[in-house]
Amino acid sequence: MSAADSDTEVSAVEEVQGDPPTEPMGDNLPYVDVGTGRTVKQISISNSGTCALLDNDKVKCWGMNGYGRLGYGDTTNRGNGPNEMGDNLPYVDLGTGRTVLAVAQGNGPDGGWRTCALLDNNKLKCWGQGYMLGYGDTTNRGDGPNEMGDNLPYVDLGSA
Repeated sequence: MSAADSDTEVSAVEEVQGDPPTEPMGDNLPYVDVGTGRTVKQISISNSGTCALLDNDKVKCWGMNGYGRLGYGDTTNRGNGPNEMGDNLPYVDLGTGRTVLAVAQGNGPDGGWRTCALLDNNKLKCWGQGYMLGYGDTTNRGDGPNEMGDNLPYVDLGSA
């Protein structure tokens, strides 16, 4: 498993927490429920959210959902209320038959309001705050209906 961290979230590698630590830590820190029988292969943590690549090569994201950066076609925060995690947390729809090789979230002074996934076809899809997604425009993606899945374009990285 690989991991990434920021200064305000919990990392899979080291037990850190925002300022000041007020929640249980160490052996008292509860596990994050990502779904029945699911395990995490890779995790990406930004200033305000987390995405996990699971053992079935699908992604689930939770946290603050500004600009649709969680990828659920809305701006609803997830993971901060009862019955929002585990089997109730949906997978991010990245297109028919697509699976994910890696996921990464932006982590900047603006809150890191973007997420990208490298897919099994070695193409990249990004969503969230529009001005740094790589599509050549400032359109937010993932914050409205019909913006994810097959409707989310690939980022054009050119050819070799």
